Amino acid sequence: MSLKDAPTIDVLEFDEKEAYNHDRPISSLIRTQLLHLHHAENLVVPRKARTNININHLLTERQASEYIQNVTRLLHRYRKAGSRTKSKKKVKDSSEK
Repeated sequence: MSLKDAPTIDVLEFDEKEAYNHDRPISSLIRTQLLHLHHAENLVVPRKARTNININHLLTERQASEYIQNVTRLLHRYRKAGSRTKSKKKVKDSSEK
């Protein structure tokens, strides 16, 4: 196959300012991430140290970003001891079949 026969890709133009609009409404992907972090926060972080933020009131990417940063910081601070250890693989004994 020669280079002139190779498929080409049209690069779409986009408005770079719009791509980084922090006041844009959050997407369903970000909403799902907020749900996961909220659940993790309630499991790991002691009640007195939680953010106590109602994630249903987070409407923009900026608000979601601030919440994600805060919860991530808390999760790192209160992670359970030993949670960073690597999982051990179960080694089969060669005599077992």
